[in-house]
Amino acid sequence: MEEFEFECWRCWETNYIKGRPKGFWTTTHYELPGEWSCWSCGAQNTTPDD
Repeated sequence: MEEFEFECWRCWETNYIKGRPKGFWTTTHYELPGEWSCWSCGAQNTTPDD
């Protein structure tokens, strides 16, 4: 599991989202949740596609 940083669109607080490797052989491609809630304000956020 790898942690990625994303900022909330509402309060700009940094959130750490855990991603799983897409395969057992790769360390460069991770699967992230499409939506997540901010730990600070509770706003629903979406993960960017890039």
